[in-house]
Amino acid sequence: MFGTWTQSLETHRKQFQEAQPFQHCVIPNFLNEDLARDLSETFPTPSSAPELTWHFYNNPLERKYACNDFSFSNDRTKMISRVFDEALQSTELLDYLKQITGIENLETDPTLHGAGIHFYPHNGKLDIHLDYNIHPKLNKERRINIIYYLNEKWDPSWGGDLNFYSKDLDPAKIASVQPMWNTAAVFRTSDMSYHGLPEPMRCPEGEGRKSLAIYYISPVRENATSRYKAEYIPSPGQPVKEELAKLYEIRKTRLIQPEDMWEGWEKDGNGYW
Repeated sequence: MFGTWTQSLETHRKQFQEAQPFQHCVIPNFLNEDLARDLSETFPTPSSAPELTWHFYNNPLERKYACNDFSFSNDRTKMISRVFDEALQSTELLDYLKQITGIENLETDPTLHGAGIHFYPHNGKLDIHLDYNIHPKLNKERRINIIYYLNEKWDPSWGGDLNFYSKDLDPAKIASVQPMWNTAAVFRTSDMSYHGLPEPMRCPEGEGRKSLAIYYISPVRENATSRYKAEYIPSPGQPVKEELAKLYEIRKTRLIQPEDMWEGWEKDGNGYW
């Protein structure tokens, strides 16, 4: 199922442990090429698979489509389910991740809470944030993220990089991962793992950033912070009017709804959304 990176686990362990601004590593050729091609050819998007249950997040903090319900059975969902079941949630990958991260009691999340397919369209974005760290259904602690990219013809000028930030948001300390073909970003979830893609993507209409997301958990550590929702923050230098500040507070406890928005918000972003 996997590429040849599994023969170089010590290299990835070293990259992960020494990475700044927090622990992460980037793995090219994550799946074997034939499987990646098959997955890419059947990859569901909101336009190619409207029969799926898509959640559309559309507000100044986030603009993306997400789906983690593959119960509607067709060739697209069967391939996605196979990749999750046989690769991303496999005991084989879990063993590799334990070696890379040093977290011996790492587990998969069978509920795929917040995971699944993520599709960012033209002007897609995701503000800088800390992920939730306590699973709302399993009461386990979220420890590791994998974001896997399937963008064959991605133009770097379109943006869409996954950025990792230091806690002080120092621009000199940002690490970036381009959403390139068959590449996985593996990173730690903690109280300092700020990440996001806050600049709206510039890909043409009809194009989009395709990825799979999955998270790995463990029993809650004794001194773990209890954060049940992601906490978003504005980009450095971004002006924050009262209405926008309210959205950042709302997002700490629940998803943002259309009724939370102010009239004309779509044209009020000044390049930030």
